[in-house]
Amino acid sequence: MTSRSSVSTGALATVAVLLVLYAGLCKALLFHGLEYYHTDFFSFLEMSRSLYASGELLRDNVYGHHAAIHNFYLLLAFSPLTVPLGAFGLILGLVLLHVAAVLRVALAASLDLPGCVALLGGYLSPIAFAVFDNPVFGFHPELCYPPLALLLALDLREGRPRRAILVAALMVLVKEDGAVLCACVLVAFFAPRLWALRAAAPEERRPVATAAARSLLAATLAFAAGMALLWVMGRVLTLPQETAEVRVVDSLRNVGHAVAGRGVLRESLLWGLVGYGLVGVLSLLPLGRRLFRGVALLLVSFPPLLAVLLVAAGTYRFRYMLWPHRLAALQALAVACLALALPTSSPAGRRPMVKAVGLLALTWAAQLFVLHRAEGYTPWARLQAPALLRAEGTRASTVPPEELRFLRCLGERLPRGLPVSSFGDLHPVFHQQSVVFEARLERARHAPRLRVVSASADGASLAEGFCRGPQVGGLAVEAECALVPLVEGCRQEPRVPPR
Repeated sequence: MTSRSSVSTGALATVAVLLVLYAGLCKALLFHGLEYYHTDFFSFLEMSRSLYASGELLRDNVYGHHAAIHNFYLLLAFSPLTVPLGAFGLILGLVLLHVAAVLRVALAASLDLPGCVALLGGYLSPIAFAVFDNPVFGFHPELCYPPLALLLALDLREGRPRRAILVAALMVLVKEDGAVLCACVLVAFFAPRLWALRAAAPEERRPVATAAARSLLAATLAFAAGMALLWVMGRVLTLPQETAEVRVVDSLRNVGHAVAGRGVLRESLLWGLVGYGLVGVLSLLPLGRRLFRGVALLLVSFPPLLAVLLVAAGTYRFRYMLWPHRLAALQALAVACLALALPTSSPAGRRPMVKAVGLLALTWAAQLFVLHRAEGYTPWARLQAPALLRAEGTRASTVPPEELRFLRCLGERLPRGLPVSSFGDLHPVFHQQSVVFEARLERARHAPRLRVVSASADGASLAEGFCRGPQVGGLAVEAECALVPLVEGCRQEPRVPPR
């Protein structure tokens, strides 16, 4: 146990929470600026509220019954936020998880002040923000892994088994590979303890070895149960989505070709592995002299997670191994190793704090350089709240103002949950409705009752019962005739009050 003044603890907690809240505000503004428009975002949004809206479990408009593909059951916990807030509920839920994690670090009794600073700086790093931001996609359940892995590592470090079990259960509910990540954190926790007891008497080693075996067995059984559930769901749910079984078999075939061959598959795989290595090492740099210990923990614990990451990436022929939501699990494990490798206390004086801050400056600079060179990504451009509030530098700034006003008016006037489609990736404005993608109509829960189309469409192909609605700029509405009067007022320009 270490002693820290309540003032330093409170100040550290306040700063960390404010940083997370500011990042969350910027993310919300990025969504408002139409930056997150990929189908996945709206797939997860629909899944989070499908049980409430229609009584269907993990149902979306992109893949159909998603429970046959992934075990995204933690999304159900987002329902109280997404039902009233729409897409902003996903962002708020993610922010709350990060707030819980940074508060846990600031209040951790097993870390002194330099250790807390090092862990918070490693956790709130440029790579961490790139994962949190997840450009274009905006949200994946895997983004919940870093805060949960950090909470699990600290509970294990401080001997809090009940809280550790609760956090581990939440990790298992994120996705089917959550149990694997949980097992990796357990390996990183137990491996150094068993190594330290290698010359001890059997009665000393036995309790630690037994606890490790039971914990890893529980994680293995959870993973097996999750895969069995996917197998069952793939046979019970008969809509035309790909099942997990089909995707895994195809991915394993690509993994075999990449390992055995020398073509594009192998090259993509090797570059992805290099990226994984960089993320792991850069995340552990705040350890300083204990870097070797942290890297050793990561190397010992990472193989099971690497296996599931390769299977996940094999579906896409290893082209997207460095997607932020793919890196989330690796970053989560690296942060857990960072938490487990930090010392309980540092030497007295100011030098440890100066060293911790210096290491963080080095780590952040290295991460910024790698992110810019490898991905062309600059976090600072995504963290300019005043500019984002004015939609500067976002996709919203490329939409003519009268058309953007028209779209937002439609989103405000239409009933919540109404099936809507739009072209040109403009669907973020309809996050309170049920976004349907025309290219995925065969898997959608319902056909759109209102469409935003190009104004150049002549309306000759209107479906039965549909009427042409208001038109503004290059956008026009086609909707069920009863809905047209509801949105007719969006045609008008907003009135400017007299001075």
